[in-house]
Amino acid sequence: MSTAQCAPQKSVDAIVHFLRNGSILKNFTFPRLHLPNIHGYDPGDYRDIGDKLAAGDIDVVLAEGSIAGAKAFYKTSGQGANTLNLTPLTSPLNKPEHWSTIVHEATHMIQDMKKWRVSLAEMEADAHFAQALFLHYKGASLGTGYMPSFDAAARAFAAGDKKLFKSKCPLMLAEVGNKYDGKAGYDDLFIKKRLDGN
Repeated sequence: MSTAQCAPQKSVDAIVHFLRNGSILKNFTFPRLHLPNIHGYDPGDYRDIGDKLAAGDIDVVLAEGSIAGAKAFYKTSGQGANTLNLTPLTSPLNKPEHWSTIVHEATHMIQDMKKWRVSLAEMEADAHFAQALFLHYKGASLGTGYMPSFDAAARAFAAGDKKLFKSKCPLMLAEVGNKYDGKAGYDDLFIKKRLDGN
């Protein structure tokens, strides 16, 4: 992994403004995919992450990740914890897919903030769904050919079809498992752990 450098303040400010005030995020009330009948995420959670970034409780740096093709990453523990890492694939912050990546990583920050007992597969499924939902509202799609359920679930959820959305939840969890199983950095993919280490 390359040496990290602080992100420009204008980038941090843009991310803070987006998480606190983004019009699309005002529609972001959705469940955790493995618990689709109970409350999971809401706009206030994303605002709280914006506040943490503004206060410096979460750092923002420019760095390459150890996982090839990563657009950004957020670590919940160990060296570099509580840091949003922007790679060159996202750091310009000038395309919807860049902002969808910020939504993805902010969802991981919410998981960390709430200290849920969760598996890496569940964490990634929720974050990919948040990303797909954001892109749906932008008139785009996640477009990952090996994870087709996410765009379909986002369309169903946005249309208020909770039955169809819930039917996609097991598929989304399975597709994330297929994507990440055996990849470096995703050991214990299916083992639930509390994010505070307990």
